[in-house]
Amino acid sequence: MTMKEKILDAAERRVRGAGFAAMSFRELATDVGIKSASVHYHFPTKPDLGEALVARYAEQFKEKLDQIDTSDLGAALRSYVALYSGALVLNETICLCAVMGAESIGLPENVNQRTRAFFEMNRLWLSALLADHSVDSPEANAGLIVAALEGGMIIASTSNDRALFEQIAEAAIGRMIAR
Repeated sequence: MTMKEKILDAAERRVRGAGFAAMSFRELATDVGIKSASVHYHFPTKPDLGEALVARYAEQFKEKLDQIDTSDLGAALRSYVALYSGALVLNETICLCAVMGAESIGLPENVNQRTRAFFEMNRLWLSALLADHSVDSPEANAGLIVAALEGGMIIASTSNDRALFEQIAEAAIGRMIAR
């Protein structure tokens, strides 16, 4: 693993646990055992780091999306929800882009662009899935699912109650499956 990857791993843990604004290069340097100047060598500015972080997260998420068998709508939606469920660790982490989305007002534009692209990728994937299975209003329902899952993680994390996420996720996909 390269030093750049180690820095990104440490940054992802910190952002998913406490937010982008709370993360500092000094903390990252301590996390990976280097000097702060070495973090700046790989990522000259915090916006550069944030952009690389979201881009990597989106790429990894896309790889997982591409592995989902979309032939059965219910199974595909449950696999999709499992990606979000895996990102939720109460009192530790939620989806990186849920954190970035919640902080969007104070984020640099390049980081916001990457975060928007992540959500757009999700909406497009879901929209195509729903359209392929003849679900009414695939674009609107795709947006509903993404919003429900992202918001569900925030609410479950805030409430320290994973069951809230599961209830929200089931409500978001249940009516697509029951059609």
